[in-house]
Amino acid sequence: MSTSLKWRTAEEFFQTGHSLFKEKRYDQALVDLRKAEELFRNLDARGHPRGHALDNGVSGLANTLALLGRCYQELDQHEPAITCFETSLVNEKFERKKPFRIFLQEMRDHVAFSYGQELKKLDPRTISGILGQQDLVIDTSFKFPFSLSSHAVLIARLYELSPDRFPQFKEFYRLARSTDTALRRRAGKDFDETTMKRATVSIWVIFVILWIIYSAVVVKALLK
Repeated sequence: MSTSLKWRTAEEFFQTGHSLFKEKRYDQALVDLRKAEELFRNLDARGHPRGHALDNGVSGLANTLALLGRCYQELDQHEPAITCFETSLVNEKFERKKPFRIFLQEMRDHVAFSYGQELKKLDPRTISGILGQQDLVIDTSFKFPFSLSSHAVLIARLYELSPDRFPQFKEFYRLARSTDTALRRRAGKDFDETTMKRATVSIWVIFVILWIIYSAVVVKALLK
């Protein structure tokens, strides 16, 4: 299938899924949107997402994932909804800034709603325990706040999305962010020190090798 045909097919699947969504036929919409997602992923893997934007100026893949999230949300499946919403933001740096900013604003309340529904599944004691943590477990291989534990992500992300509605999470969010930043700086410093040590060792190894070669040449010249 040619790139242009694949693009048209992906857009057709998206439009069909969008129509089914508006008709509240969410299960059926998921089928077509998943097909659109696969095609858009293949297209983006071969080129720049900006080259496959829909009418709102945002990439077909981001639009499709956001609509998939809405479908799951309407079906009261908030965990996959969150996954789709957050995945739609992965290629943000490749998107056109203004259209994507509008896209984010339109999606913000939906994302916050699903996070809120997932938070309701936690008992108050668990939430209090998270908010009272001082020694946070942070995995810096992930972007903040996804570097936190799964339950802590719910709290931090809700504050990011809607700080006015969740002021009780402010102190935890600030602590988590500052801890994450400090760990990343320390990791960067350790990396720089390790790199410097390796570079120093390499220089000395090269120096020794050159000295051995030079000595061998001198000895050979003296023996002649």
